[in-house]
Amino acid sequence: MARPLKKGLGYFPLDTDMLSDRKIQRLSHRYGCKGVCTYLTILCEIYGERGYYIPYSNDFCFDIAFTLGLEEAVVKEIVLYCVAIRLFDCELLECRQVLSSAGIQRRFREISKRNMAGIDPDLEIPDDSVYGGVAAAKTADNATETPVIVTETQVSAAITPANGNENKMKTTTQHGRSNEAQFSKDNGESARREELIRMAKEATGGC
Repeated sequence: MARPLKKGLGYFPLDTDMLSDRKIQRLSHRYGCKGVCTYLTILCEIYGERGYYIPYSNDFCFDIAFTLGLEEAVVKEIVLYCVAIRLFDCELLECRQVLSSAGIQRRFREISKRNMAGIDPDLEIPDDSVYGGVAAAKTADNATETPVIVTETQVSAAITPANGNENKMKTTTQHGRSNEAQFSKDNGESARREELIRMAKEATGGC
């Protein structure tokens, strides 16, 4: 006769820095060792029985209380506090009456890769550490660097003097070179030159 397949796991990993987790620290601060032991016992039930979740009921709380030697009311209070600090998923507890979390399901996937065990879609919790990383990677892959082309525009500045005489001012050509305009008036130099030429002709007899 074939051996029935076990739904749960034979082991589960426990992080060595678990006690440094802020959620665990809050649980320990509120309930001391009772709170931490209750949480670990529930993890053992989850991984051992169903692999990634456990139905929550009064009988479940009674069994945990009996195992740890605690009052059933204390176990219920600790469980609700674990939900409040997000050690267990609140929506699954309210809608499906089960205890689970994204971290529990992530570890279940990692351990059960060989036997290809899947998670019921109705109980599956989106894992931010997985889906967030995938989304970030896709965003990085799709991001393209757009080159910025900067063209240098040459601007010719014309300065208009107050008296409107543009020939007296310096202008800038298209290639950035400067030309100095000649003065329109030569201050009588032309007249003196003509007078010198006339006097030279008279002295030489017009030769």
